[in-house]
Formats: sequence, structure tokens, C-alpha cells
Amino acid sequence: MENPIRRYLEDAIAAEKSFETQLEGFAKEASLPEVQSMFQQHAAETRTQYELLTSRLEALGGSTSTIKSFLAHLFNSAPKVAQAGHEKEERTTQDLMMAFAVENAEVAMYEALFVAAETAGDSETAALARRIQAQEQETADKVWRVIAPAATQAYQAVRARDESESRAVVRRYVEDAEAAERNFEDALAGFGKSGEQTTSQSLFAMMSDKARTQHERLQRRLESLGGTPSTSKSALAHLLAFTPLSAQLGHDEAEKTTQHLMITYSAAAAEMAMYEALAAVATATGDTETAALARELQSEEKEDHRLAWEQLPQSARASSQAVLSNA
Repeated sequence: MENPIRRYLEDAIAAEKSFETQLEGFAKEASLPEVQSMFQQHAAETRTQYELLTSRLEALGGSTSTIKSFLAHLFNSAPKVAQAGHEKEERTTQDLMMAFAVENAEVAMYEALFVAAETAGDSETAALARRIQAQEQETADKVWRVIAPAATQAYQAVRARDESESRAVVRRYVEDAEAAERNFEDALAGFGKSGEQTTSQSLFAMMSDKARTQHERLQRRLESLGGTPSTSKSALAHLLAFTPLSAQLGHDEAEKTTQHLMITYSAAAAEMAMYEALAAVATATGDTETAALARELQSEEKEDHRLAWEQLPQSARASSQAVLSNA
């Protein structure tokens, strides 16, 4: 009966270990003292979380897994491509966007762990999941508050160095968003055709259709700014391209939809952060049309974020019951 709980604990341990390393890297390259301090503080907190999770896994008769969870894959790979096409001044903003996505992924991961533990009657693991989840949500809220100021500061730094580059900053963000929405459309379409939970499948199909209209609107805006769709993938596009393949590592077929909802929740959060940065930069340049589009798309992503969250507990409960009944 503890098997699905051990799998979730293994995922969380791998994820926290990888995130600690990334947070330390983010802190070293942060251009804002407030952001540097925040990343350092959460790296220390993450180390404690890793130790608590490892102790709980060992108490359940498990050991740390050599297989990395999809979140660990995300943390290891995404930062390597996050800076593609961006100026060095924009690095902190890109790190904050990725951190917001990661924090939301962990909030979802601990929700699934809580439900699995509760379903199995493991109150100690359930309490640990809630404790760490609250810490991740608190950090996500802190990260959110500094995304727009960091994006504005980065734009001003680029402009001070090279006036001709100022409008290119907006184009880069629009290119990233368009690439991300194209990949999100494809990923969601795949989610809608897999798994065993029809309600979530319908939700994914609806979100995929929405993502198609989003990347079409972004493409039109990009072309009006003199740009073209990017042939290289943004960090978020990269995330969406590979996570569906690695999300199932070590998990039962019945858990597939829950894993997909976790990815969707995280991806919607990443896009909310991406549009927050785009709106801030567009406003700084006086581009009211792009700023308005960013806010419109951000509102749509917030809705996807909410809908994925609402589906997650019942999906985790159904998948946990299915796995436990077959144990």
C-alpha cells in the first residue's frame, strides 16, 4: 500500500535535490540583492526539505531513487536553454520565470503526494506534504512579486547600454511566448488523447484549442513588430517538449493523468510569469498594444492554472485508489 507514496516521495526528493543546485546558481547570477537573498534562503530551505523527505522515505522502507522525476529533468535542463536569445541583463528575469514555474510544479507535486498519503491512511506523510507545500507556495508568491520589477530593470539596463536594442527586448519576449504556446498546444493535445480520466481529457483538449488561438494572436503581433516566429525553442517551449516523455518515469499507467495535470499547472504558471514580464517590458517601452495582449493572454493562463488545480486532487485520488487496489 505504501508503493505509490514511495514513488511520489522519490520524485520529490529528486526534484528538491536538483532545485537546490539551480537555486544556488540563480543566486550567484542575480542582479538584484532582494532576488539573490530570496534564492539563497530558499536553497537552504530546500536542503532541509530534501532531508525531511529522505527520512520519511527511509521510514517507509524505501531509498533514494536513481531515476530522476520529470521535475528533476526540468530543473536540470531548462536553465541551460533559458538564456537563449536573451541579453545578459535579462538573466535574472528568466531565472525568476523558471523559478515560478518550478515552485508551482512543486505545489502540485505535494498536492498529489498529500492525496496519495491520505488515501492510504498515512497521516505522517500527508502532514509533511502539507508543510512543505506551504513553504513552496510562500516562495512562489515572493517570486511573483519581483518578476515585473526585474523585467523592467533589465529592459532599462539594455536600453542604457544600447538604445537600438530596446525594442528587440519586446520582440524576444513575444517570440518566446509564441514558441511556448505552439508547444503547449501540442503537449495538451497529446494529454487529451492519453490517460484514463475523461473529464481531464476534455479539459486538456479545450486548453489545446485555446493555446492555438494564443499563438496565432502572438504571431500576428510579432509580425507587426517586424519579427518572425522563432525557430529556436524558448525555455518554456523546451520544458513542454520534453516533460511529457519523462513525466511517466516510475509511475503506474493509472497515474498518467495526474502527472499531466501537474505539468499543465506548472506550464500555465510559467506562462503567467512570461506574460507578466512581457507586460512590464512593453509598458516600459510605451507599447500599449503588446502590453494589452500580454494581460489578455495572462488572464487566460490564470484560468487554465485554476482549472488544472481544481482537477488535480480528484485525479490524484482516483489514480491512488486504482494503484492501491491493484497492489
